[in-house]
Amino acid sequence: MLLSNLADPILPIFMALMVGYGMRHLRFFDVGAAQTINRFVFYLAMPGLIFNLVAHIPFGDIDWGTMGVYIGSEAIVYGGSAWCARRFFKCTLGESILLGMAAGFVNHLMFVLPIAQSLHGSIAAQPIAAIVFIDVVVFALTVFAMDLLKASENVKTSGQRYHPGHVLGMLARNPMVLACGFGGIAAALFAQVPSGVFTYAKFVGASAAPAALFALGVILADRPVRPVGGAAWFAIGMKLIVHPAIFMALAGLVSMDANWETMGFLVAAGPCGAMPFVIALQYGVNPSAIAKAVLISTLLSLLSLSYLTAL
Repeated sequence: MLLSNLADPILPIFMALMVGYGMRHLRFFDVGAAQTINRFVFYLAMPGLIFNLVAHIPFGDIDWGTMGVYIGSEAIVYGGSAWCARRFFKCTLGESILLGMAAGFVNHLMFVLPIAQSLHGSIAAQPIAAIVFIDVVVFALTVFAMDLLKASENVKTSGQRYHPGHVLGMLARNPMVLACGFGGIAAALFAQVPSGVFTYAKFVGASAAPAALFALGVILADRPVRPVGGAAWFAIGMKLIVHPAIFMALAGLVSMDANWETMGFLVAAGPCGAMPFVIALQYGVNPSAIAKAVLISTLLSLLSLSYLTAL
């Protein structure tokens, strides 16, 4: 069962990243091309996927016990990792925040979701979609924190004033936030939404995971892996070991639906998410440790997820 799950679907899905990695080394693609693909994913494919997932969440049927446990485990890992990165690894504040996010924020849409759907079918979508809905809030709060940090630095260096409305405006225009909001509206007005809207979102969203993983592989190929460094290894350990362990510890305190608990644990055990890397590039934060954490945790999760899905 373990080797079967590794052979299909885990390794084939991971190969999208490795093909991108190899294509960069063979000089078929460069970082500029990957960034163009990433923009397509960021502005069209990922919002389409998020919209379609959120629109089909039966909000009345959400297992809030699972959601509470997941949010709690993610908050502990995120906050604890950020504090340790700052306190023990002497990272900058911005890098510490994003390393904390990398440790707590899972690569669910691009990696865990297609694996879960392949193994468990359509029942995997609803719990993971609910976690995505929560993580859009985490993403927005992280961006808000990075904007506050950037504004504070601007005040010190150039005397620029900070305008909260500017940050809120950026969040309001973020395609992920918009997709989540419109998906929630569509869920409430499901019968009134033209079916073609969902067809478009499903069609475009289907390209999000393979395109994003391929582009990520190209970009990561341009960054040396060695030396990995203590901060990256710490984030990897927090993501692959501590996060699922905390989830299971908290799960013993509440009653949860079996399917939701399985999907919540599978997401918690997934590799570091790529969004902290994207934010680091956007805000001029050193992305080296974050990139290494994403790449190595994804490699190691081939074995860990194969084992966990075989249980």
